[in-house]
Amino acid sequence: MLRDAVYRRLREEILACRLRPGQELREQELAARFRVSKSPVRDALARLEREGLVAVLPRQGYRVAPISLGDARDLFRLRAVLEAACVLEAARRASDAELRALGRFRRFRARAFPGGFIAYNRAFHCALAALSKNRRLAAVTRDTVEQMDRLVHVSVSAIEGRDTARLAREHAAIVDALQARDGRRAARLVRRHVAEAERRVARALARLIVVA
Repeated sequence: MLRDAVYRRLREEILACRLRPGQELREQELAARFRVSKSPVRDALARLEREGLVAVLPRQGYRVAPISLGDARDLFRLRAVLEAACVLEAARRASDAELRALGRFRRFRARAFPGGFIAYNRAFHCALAALSKNRRLAAVTRDTVEQMDRLVHVSVSAIEGRDTARLAREHAAIVDALQARDGRRAARLVRRHVAEAERRVARALARLIVVA
């Protein structure tokens, strides 16, 4: 459907920060750009507002939601809870073949930083969600992981200690725990991994003017 296409395009551009936090969004300009009427644009903006990615400005229109440090911390802490639940389920419910397939995430093969790493990181965490075999849990986790992309895109230039090899080793440790079907260890490693990411990103965001 046309509405879904406009929504997906806008959401992708917001998460990739091609539409920057705080940027004004005008229905007429977006409709002209996508070559559609204003109706699907308005519907897409309403959906994005419900997701917290767009803010309504009274009598002015819309803007890309600014990033607040508090909201960033909330996202990380939600993600830690969700992903820990996912790996507990994955250790119990995923097939041996599915767990073996996680081996592809043991190493990050260098691509342009940060885009390549962001895609690799998202793919890994979404794979963990899918292996939970819980459709609703996986969907909420995937949405939360995707929303993290925006935080990383904004903060990556200011992140200290952005050692991709170390992050890949953390992924490998989670994979090892899952392949051993040790859900508790996997959950513990996931929580630690997310907490470390929160610390790095929060410190970076605190120095940036795009944060509300």
